[in-house]
Amino acid sequence: MSPIDREKAIVFDIQRFSIHDGPGIRTSVFLKGCPLSCEWCHNPEAQNKNPRLMYKNSLCRKCGLCISACEQGVHTFDASGNHIVNFDFCKISGQCIKTCCYEALSISGTWYSVDELLEEIKSDFPYFKIGNEGGVTFTGGEPMLWSEFIAAFAEIAKDISICIETSGYAPTKAFKDVLPKIDMFLFDWKITNKEKHVKYCGASNELILENLKFLHEQGANIILRLPIIPGVNDDDEHFLGIAKIMHDFNSIIAAEILPYHSIGKSKVEWFGLKNQKMFSVPTQDQKLFWLKRLKELGVKNILLT
Repeated sequence: MSPIDREKAIVFDIQRFSIHDGPGIRTSVFLKGCPLSCEWCHNPEAQNKNPRLMYKNSLCRKCGLCISACEQGVHTFDASGNHIVNFDFCKISGQCIKTCCYEALSISGTWYSVDELLEEIKSDFPYFKIGNEGGVTFTGGEPMLWSEFIAAFAEIAKDISICIETSGYAPTKAFKDVLPKIDMFLFDWKITNKEKHVKYCGASNELILENLKFLHEQGANIILRLPIIPGVNDDDEHFLGIAKIMHDFNSIIAAEILPYHSIGKSKVEWFGLKNQKMFSVPTQDQKLFWLKRLKELGVKNILLT
């Protein structure tokens, strides 16, 4: 990777005034690419590291201008007049987007340099001072794939609090390199059982646990984030595993339960992705039971988000 590449990353979303991605009012920067393939992923478009065409059928008026604009044959209409999008043909030229007057077409994923990102979000800086806690949170996807970019950004935004929301699945060296510049890690612990972690996330949790241990030993500020999926990890094996982590790594500030939601389903359609497995959306009673059970197992400073 060249020095120029290290100071660029693909951003697929920027959300302002976030209050659930770290302390204070934050701007969340979503970076593309993730080495895991969690079956419940709420940002499935972020798993691939490359920009991708997005099509919202509800906004399309079937005018057909995109057909003549695209040289790759991405857009066609079937005999019933339905707009068919061949996503795999797309070369991200952007020509079809220029012709669409209804904003049905767009590209998810834009290259940003460190300076360009700083320029994009600098108007948010005054809000970070409210309560003296706000700042920027890098999320994704897996932002640690872009650790050199994050380190470079933190270097020029020295007065801004920087958080990273991470799956933990990245080389330990990446964590080591960014650690001095990061104020907090929002660290996912998805499934305690190794075999189930491979089944549902596509990789073992051993590296994740190693990185969590490393951050703990280095005295990093950590909030443990707990996506709970009914029928997958809402059992005592996982809850006991959470309790053990919170006991063994007592530098963890708090834990947050993140109940499953089905927002990823619509995104699968927008991006022409492989059908995502759907799980049961938990009831409020289920969520409160999880919270109660974890507290019974000795987990302190735990929140239900």
